[in-house]
Amino acid sequence: MPNRTPIRQLVDSERLVGLMAARGIDGVVASSHQNLYYMSSLNAVAQKSDEPRPFAVVFSRHAPEAPILVLPEYYMGAMARQDSWIDDIRPYRSMISPLDRPASGADLEAFVPQSADNLGWTSGARDHYAETMIESLEKALADLGLTGKRIAFDDARLGLRVSDSASDIADGFGLLMSARSVKTPFEIEMLRKSTAINQAAIEATIGQWGPGMTWHDLNHAYNVAAVQHGGFVHDPGALVLASPRGADPAVAFTSEFDDFEIEPGMRIMFDCHGTKDLYCWDGGKTWIVDGQPEDASTPAARGTKAAMEEIHAALKPGTTVSALQQIGRAAYAKSGVSAPEACLMFFHGLGLSHLDQEIGGEVEGSATGDWALQDQMVIAMHLLVPGGATDRFWLEDIAIVTPAGADRVFTWDIDPHVGQTE
Repeated sequence: MPNRTPIRQLVDSERLVGLMAARGIDGVVASSHQNLYYMSSLNAVAQKSDEPRPFAVVFSRHAPEAPILVLPEYYMGAMARQDSWIDDIRPYRSMISPLDRPASGADLEAFVPQSADNLGWTSGARDHYAETMIESLEKALADLGLTGKRIAFDDARLGLRVSDSASDIADGFGLLMSARSVKTPFEIEMLRKSTAINQAAIEATIGQWGPGMTWHDLNHAYNVAAVQHGGFVHDPGALVLASPRGADPAVAFTSEFDDFEIEPGMRIMFDCHGTKDLYCWDGGKTWIVDGQPEDASTPAARGTKAAMEEIHAALKPGTTVSALQQIGRAAYAKSGVSAPEACLMFFHGLGLSHLDQEIGGEVEGSATGDWALQDQMVIAMHLLVPGGATDRFWLEDIAIVTPAGADRVFTWDIDPHVGQTE
């Protein structure tokens, strides 16, 4: 078997334990795709690409060093190849195993590579082979001393099947989104790689422009470039802000029905979404089609750059979103933008989702409220001067919150793309 290095631990166990203690939660059962990856570092290919992975990670705040990974037996090979920082692996019998004869431990052997026999967790996996996922979860909870305790599930349906009482079930989805909102150094490294793909794909897409190119053509060119650079885009595509023709200043999200020719002078708003190793990229900036340098010196362009620079300087722990908006709006006004009160400025976390923050007005720090930045959050910052096709101006930047201000993730400048990128 080739040399194997366990995938690095993504979850910040200390932070998660602190959040659990503050909320009176004893254990977490994570079973959604992003949370499974976050908790186990195992990103195995699904049996069918559109189905959820039938895994679960059981984590106790009283024994954070001993989580348990429950998985169907047909992922034993993936486990052997990719490994995980978790060493208590418990397979269960799936739909792939024979149903026309009684279950036996021998069924598991069909899924265990011979080269895996020397791995430390293999023997324990055989000992814990279970008939069903629920049986395996119940045993894992019991072994961690969590039976009857307050458990957070990120899938309430699974929680209702495992728990004796609904009153014992807590919100695991929000809990884990809160944990994920602050990034480890390794996660930041992953996000830098993901953002580099987006940056390269946008530049490659602009370089393909020519007369007659349409919005659909542009989307297709971007999607192809993103994949060629090692990323994934998701149906219905990666560009989420439409840039319609005419003078209508309304903010419009793209749809499959939007199409128009990309004409000289248009301001195209690149706001692109996708993933690399499940870590998201986001953002982009204005492309002035076939533009000239003077097009980057309008009040909208100057104001947007000035606003972003001021926001960068203020991107420090403890700063609130409303304060960032006040800072940005003042910079717009000083730059001569005609209606600074109409400019849009919004902010969200970025990581294993294009939000990576807890949601809900009742939650302190909720992404739907006036939340405060924390050190090592990764923030997507969106600035928009509304306007028609040749007047609007857009800039989205990604940065890490630090005591010294923004540590930018994009490596390009915050000036617009003018003309055609080589």
